[in-house]
Amino acid sequence: IMCVLLSVVGTMVVLGWSLGSIEAILISIVAGFSVDYVVHLAHSYNNSSGDTYERVQSAFGEMGSSVLNGMVTSVGASIPLFFCQLLFFRKFGTFLCLTIAYSWIFANFGFMCMLAQAKLPLKEKKGTH
Repeated sequence: IMCVLLSVVGTMVVLGWSLGSIEAILISIVAGFSVDYVVHLAHSYNNSSGDTYERVQSAFGEMGSSVLNGMVTSVGASIPLFFCQLLFFRKFGTFLCLTIAYSWIFANFGFMCMLAQAKLPLKEKKGTH
């Protein structure tokens, strides 16, 4: 969440946005938007069996395409907002696109890599194969 927050705020600064009421509202909802993909991948990892490598592979196999499709549809939904006349909706579209894109990048390439390197010892669940 912190990586996404810092990336979004950094990009907002690069775009020349000053901190006003619109930006404050947008920053306050970053956590809700940025946690989604991590939760899906972590849940799939946790419910998988085998060693760390097999769990990571299983998590990507089970949830990778769903997470990718969720990212594509969310970014696609934000694109029409770029062309709105009202400043709030235009900024919200940019913000949503940035947040979703950074969230997907950090979930897939940051979080899953950290899980693979951490080699967390998870106990096998009873009744699973």
